[in-house]
Amino acid sequence: MIEKRVALVTGGADGIGKEIVKNFLLNNYDVVVLDINEDSLKAIAAEHEKYGTYIPIMGNVSDEGSVEAAVKKALTRFGRIDVLVNNAGGSMAISQEIEKIPAQDWDKVINLNLRGTFLCTKAVLPAMKEKKWGRIVNMSSMAGRSRSLFGGTPYAAAKAGIIGFTRQASKELGQYNITINAIAPGLIISGARISDYWHNKKTDEERNNFLSMTPMGRPGTPQDVSGIVLFLSSDAASYITGSVIDVNGGVWVG
Repeated sequence: MIEKRVALVTGGADGIGKEIVKNFLLNNYDVVVLDINEDSLKAIAAEHEKYGTYIPIMGNVSDEGSVEAAVKKALTRFGRIDVLVNNAGGSMAISQEIEKIPAQDWDKVINLNLRGTFLCTKAVLPAMKEKKWGRIVNMSSMAGRSRSLFGGTPYAAAKAGIIGFTRQASKELGQYNITINAIAPGLIISGARISDYWHNKKTDEERNNFLSMTPMGRPGTPQDVSGIVLFLSSDAASYITGSVIDVNGGVWVG
């Protein structure tokens, strides 16, 4: 009998993260969700629990103590963490011209995206190294591969930093049978905020202009991303590490 694996997903209470959690549960994983939004965690609890074992933990990925406490809870409950998905992130609507960005706002975006990825990875590694098996999937963005269509420079810088972190860490972690990869989504219509932005804040002309640049002719869905996460977390991806998977419908290739 194959041992049931445990996945820790940050930012898993909404949007892409919510779909990632659901997909893990449907594929017989136990899942721990770390999210800063307590209301969202409560709102999806009943939905997720019907699919499998789901443990919600409120916490802040940019706070080291919060991350360490969440990992400790996960290990106490399950005794292992096999997969980490560093999904928590966002632009925090900070997209002004560079000279108009307060330094503290720059730090907020970098801390949420890049520092959070570092802290969560650091916290799970001892358990993964002990088992000599692990999968880490980091959420970058097309903004980190090329440039952001809608976000600002802090977001693009943070997402590019995640790619650099992923590539360098792969050299260090391979000897422990731990893979680490990144996903770089383009426009993914997920969650109430992004859905409202796309459908209500953009004009028909703006939407059509974007879609005209997309060979697939549509924006992405959370399912387009969650399937890649599941694959990178599996035994089938055991020889893939340090890679960046672009999920953008062909808007940017390189």
